[in-house]
Amino acid sequence: MVDRSVTPPLVTVVAKDMGASLGLIAAAVTVYSLAYAGFQLVWSTLATRHSRIRLLAISTGIAGVADVASALAPDPAAFLIARGIAGGAFAATFTAVLIHFGDTMTMKQRAIATANLAGAVSFGLAAGTVGAGLIAQLSSWRWVYATVAVASVVLAIILARLPAVPPPPGERLLPSIRRLGRNRWALAVLAFTVLEGTLLVGIFASLPVALQASGASVLIAGVVIAAFGITVVVVSQFMKLVLGRWPSWLLLFLAGCAGCAGYLVLTFVVAPLSVLGAAALLGLAWTLGHTTIQTWMTDAVHDGRAIGMSFFSIALFAGGSLGAALGGVAASDGGFPLLFGGASVGAAAFAILTSLARSRYRVRE
Repeated sequence: MVDRSVTPPLVTVVAKDMGASLGLIAAAVTVYSLAYAGFQLVWSTLATRHSRIRLLAISTGIAGVADVASALAPDPAAFLIARGIAGGAFAATFTAVLIHFGDTMTMKQRAIATANLAGAVSFGLAAGTVGAGLIAQLSSWRWVYATVAVASVVLAIILARLPAVPPPPGERLLPSIRRLGRNRWALAVLAFTVLEGTLLVGIFASLPVALQASGASVLIAGVVIAAFGITVVVVSQFMKLVLGRWPSWLLLFLAGCAGCAGYLVLTFVVAPLSVLGAAALLGLAWTLGHTTIQTWMTDAVHDGRAIGMSFFSIALFAGGSLGAALGGVAASDGGFPLLFGGASVGAAAFAILTSLARSRYRVRE
């Protein structure tokens, strides 16, 4: 999550340093998301045959090398390639965790585990945005990627020293995909996930760019955007008190409403205080919505979680790529009001559609 979150606050300074357009450097977020989505099936297929611990050690090490390449990139092309490799390498991480939750926990336990996971994710996001802004302000954006590279290599060494865990029984890829294609609930959840990724991964990444375009520094942008991660940490712990008491459809409805309100604010005003409030609202939307839809998907694909959860990650970051691409266009022609206004409408649609669908779903476990 640190690796994913450091690039958005750095788009402006990297573009200035390399003499490139904002839109070109902003494409690094899109490339990262596309690579992340594209390598999901590769890693999940390997994980059915080899130790997941070993695969995580290898993938994290590859990501560390990619971050070194990002730090040393001489031009935009090399920078984009390095970010794509990093995204493809870190694609191995999340699916393995989610499959493990689905295979070893009940629905209630999964809900609590995903709430804890949301807290860990938000810590990484906050550390990435604030850390990137601080390091870039004090020295150079290149040291941001160098720092992430060191952390990745250390983590890869730690993972390599853990005992190898035998892989679970393998799933055949094509039969699993065909079964998924006949699962209407799973397809519906995947469609909702694409919308969520567009709003809360891709378009969200445009917030620091929009704020810097209004005159704020890279450090201020990073600190303000960190409100997203802080909100997720706080709300994810609060969610443990209401899980099982509040229906899932209500959590999804509230998530959409929070996203709608956050982007509606930004449609009219982009300033440090408005972005701070919007980031907090979007953090609320992420915690309530993503953890709920994630748990929903583990149940919808109970008969093929390895492939099903891979497609979940693909859908999330495919949506993220779409949102990032829209953000890149907005950064190039100053179309942030239109971008955020459209996102507000999309969040309202998310609130209505997901809550109605989840209220009709029957848990399988």
